[in-house]
Amino acid sequence: MPTVSVIIPTYNRPRELREALTALTKQFFQDFEVIILNNNGDRLESVIADFNGQLAITYVDLPENHHVRARNHGVSLATGRYILLHDDDDLLLPSHIEEVVGDLEAGADLSYADAELFTYDWQQDHRVVRTTEPFAYPYDREGMKEDSTYIPSGSIYRKSLHEELGLFDEEVFNYWDWDWILRVGQDHLVLHPARATVLYAFNPSGNHESAKQDASRRVYFDRLVEKHELPTTDMKNFHIVQEERRSRLRETRRTFSGHLTESE
Repeated sequence: MPTVSVIIPTYNRPRELREALTALTKQFFQDFEVIILNNNGDRLESVIADFNGQLAITYVDLPENHHVRARNHGVSLATGRYILLHDDDDLLLPSHIEEVVGDLEAGADLSYADAELFTYDWQQDHRVVRTTEPFAYPYDREGMKEDSTYIPSGSIYRKSLHEELGLFDEEVFNYWDWDWILRVGQDHLVLHPARATVLYAFNPSGNHESAKQDASRRVYFDRLVEKHELPTTDMKNFHIVQEERRSRLRETRRTFSGHLTESE
């Protein structure tokens, strides 16, 4: 059995997924499986085939586009004792899995790293970085009730947490990750080391799901607020939080070279 199960839900982003999988082949720590959940998008067999012999991949086509349900399905298939969450358009630097596994081996129940927020342009079949800046704030559970600074992509936790806490809450949909970090932090050890080893893709002006702050999200946000009795009524994405909190950025280890793939 692998130590880690990497769970990647995806929907019609084959080029980004290919880059994410390429980054996984470069991890120093290789004792992991990859579970790809295709959320009723175009089939991905041609992408998966390119990694035969390099990654242990389980590929599932799902009948609907529901990213939280997809992650829960991935958890049900996972055979590793640790779960690592991964968005299809983000990338992990080579040391990432090795270091977060070390965090759990040292006693943490969940560990998540700082991130490099990057904007990009497409150049033929790959992305070229335009700008980058750290998203790096200390973990504080009480502060997390006001603004979520938890980026789930790249975070790792003990699979046994699901036995205690249940699966991800599908009823809060867009805010499943905020809900999860609050639930875990209630009685378990959350570690947030100052290492920017996650590359988080986001173009504020582009067609990006997390850029949308609309009425459909408000329904799920209100459910989250009620569930955790949060003291906030403001919906924010990471760029809004960054604008408001930038003066409180912490020092973090930054090793990103600016190149997403060797093809650049």
